[in-house]
Amino acid sequence: MKIRNLIVLTVALIAGSVTANAQGKSMKIAHINSTELMESVPEVDSITKKLEATQKKYQKMLTAIEKEVQAKQEFWQAVPATDSITLQLRQKEYETLVTSYQQTETLGQQEMAKMQKELYEPLFDKLKELIKTVAQEQGYSYVIDSSEGSGVIFGDPAHDLMDAVKERLKTTKL
Repeated sequence: MKIRNLIVLTVALIAGSVTANAQGKSMKIAHINSTELMESVPEVDSITKKLEATQKKYQKMLTAIEKEVQAKQEFWQAVPATDSITLQLRQKEYETLVTSYQQTETLGQQEMAKMQKELYEPLFDKLKELIKTVAQEQGYSYVIDSSEGSGVIFGDPAHDLMDAVKERLKTTKL
């Protein structure tokens, strides 16, 4: 899959180069490590704290359900069922607790995903706009993400926008 991405990127770069040369323009390509950039944004700390608080809330709920299941199991061992009706009631009670646990876990995962999207998406959009502005000011036609696993094998440090974007970030309110 990575080889396919590399081939697509190479074809896109060649096609862009041919198009730019045909138009009489020179094409400049820069790169930036978006992961490193995100780690340097102060707003990420507050987002992380909000997400951790939500995660802890759901973890407390799950722990409470686990303790309830454990207490029930201890009671059931101490007072064994002597008839099938009691056994069926206990089975039903256990199934209800398991269902409650699963629903709580699912709701927690859904809320975390929703919060991540709501909190990070505006930040991503603003950073993209900032990168675009810096790239245009410096005359770049394209900016490629050089984060680990992004498909970029090599990026000339002379065309790295990280320092310029971080510098602009100091004076820009996101």
